[in-house]
Amino acid sequence: MIARLLRGTPCVLSTGGGAFLSAANRALVHEVGVSVWLRADLDLLWQRVRHKTTRPLLRTPNPRETLRALYEARLPFYAEADLAVDSAAELSVEDMAIRVREALRTRPDVLEG
Repeated sequence: MIARLLRGTPCVLSTGGGAFLSAANRALVHEVGVSVWLRADLDLLWQRVRHKTTRPLLRTPNPRETLRALYEARLPFYAEADLAVDSAAELSVEDMAIRVREALRTRPDVLEG
């Protein structure tokens, strides 16, 4: 599915966090486009998901600990992203979009000034 989407019309493809764990997916994204890690610390992630019931991996007796374990296990894979953009609690979606656009401008092969 990811390969088909990446070979289609240029777009922003937002994958779930687990999709980037696959070496094949990381390589494909790197070959065809640019990966951007929206980097957030564990506390911020917990604030965003702690009241959500739509996170099946966190339906455990201790969801905070489960999130911590997932976070630590996934960090090395996320660090392989082509670009990282830091998130913060006070940033709106629009603020993050501006940060991502600025990061992409460092890649003239992806986004012109």
